[in-house]
This record gives sequence, structure tokens and C-alpha cells, in this order.
Amino acid sequence: MTSIIKVENLTKQYENEGVITEVLFGLNFEIKKGEFVAMMGPSGSGKSTLMHILGFLDKLTTGKYLFEGQDVSELDEDQLAEMRGNKIGFVFQAFNLLPRTTVLENVMMPLVYTKMSKEDRVSRSEKAIESVGLTHRINNLSNQLSGGEKQRVAIARALVNDPSIIFADEPTGNLDSKSGLQVMKILQDLNIKHGHTIILVTHEKYTAEHAERILRMKDGLIVSDEKVATRLMADSVGELK
Repeated sequence: MTSIIKVENLTKQYENEGVITEVLFGLNFEIKKGEFVAMMGPSGSGKSTLMHILGFLDKLTTGKYLFEGQDVSELDEDQLAEMRGNKIGFVFQAFNLLPRTTVLENVMMPLVYTKMSKEDRVSRSEKAIESVGLTHRINNLSNQLSGGEKQRVAIARALVNDPSIIFADEPTGNLDSKSGLQVMKILQDLNIKHGHTIILVTHEKYTAEHAERILRMKDGLIVSDEKVATRLMADSVGELK
């Protein structure tokens, strides 16, 4: 498989009033196109900082970051924003939906500033909503949905731009166990059936084991990089409703 992400000697530090705080220390790893990788670690391990760098929300301090073969280490803010809009889909723990806006309008948001016609924006958004089993909720306001349904809307919104990679940051953190399994089933289906590359950020071992590979982080270092011996499958939750 072709590499979608390759990181070489990546470091990150922040400076505040002359005080330097080092967060990431010389990371090296590769993620292939079509992989489902979990980044796991306790709070303060650096996993969220790393996700922000990989998702073009922040810049590394030193080292190299290759995305689809392109060295993006020296891109400016406008170039990073363009890459983020065209290449990345985000799913966050807090959903980040507009509350008094319909499911369809929320999913269409990433397409607002494209040159796509309104008909095409609607059609693509409807397909994304169908893929997460929420066609029957398409005209509901997002504040009328359950937590699990909100996260499924967030996944549809992440899909609508046909991104190269989806980042899911603690996507089950605000959900009950059944809703969390439904979300993991959707992510697994996107990976296994449709070939999407997914990076899951979590501190929960059970959630991480739904991926096929786990990068474990501690104190700004990758302490292990292993295939999941017995991958958990979320198929037992039944039909999405």
C-alpha cells in the first residue's frame, strides 16, 4: 500500500514569554493508505497535538511531515488551510454541530465555499447522510437528535468532501456504550468496505482495539506501534436507527 503519511524526526515545542515547553520528541512512523490506526495514550501524552499537526491545524517545530508524498513542513497558513479543507475530515468528541440548523445544512457546511452548484452540494450531502443511516432525520434540527445521532451527522459532514483521511478525536467519549458501538461500526465500515483511511485518537483501550493498528504514546514519545492481535468488530449492534 502507498504511504499517505510519513513522519521523520518530528518535534513540537511551544514558547510562552520565553518559556519553552517541549511536547513531541523526534517521532518517526508511517501510515499507509486504507489503514485504520488508533493513537492511544493518557492525557498529556501528546496524541492531540500530533493529530493537530497531521490534520494541518498546527505546524511542527522540526523534522519532516510528508502527506501523500508532499513535504508539508514548510507550508504557510493559507496553504495549510487549503490542504485541510480538501484532504481532511474531522470528527470531534463534542460533535461541533450548529444547534438550530438541520442535519442536511450541517453536513453541507464544508461545501459552502466550494464552486460546486447547490444541486451538487445537496446531492453529495444526501449521500453522506444516507451512508450513516440518518436519511429519516435529514430535515431535523441537530438539537433534536440524540448524542449518537449527532456524532453520525458529524461523520457524514467529515465525509462530504471525500477526504483523503478521516481523523476521529475521542468520537465515543460523550456517548453511551450502544451509541459508541454504532459510531465504531460506521467507522469500521468506512474503512473495511469503502477503503477510507482513518486515524482514531482515544485514551480507551477498548475503543482503540476496533482499529487494526495502535500507536501508543506517552510523554511525547511513541512507545509502541503494533498490529491489533484480535481486532474488535462492532457488527453486533444491529441496524442503525
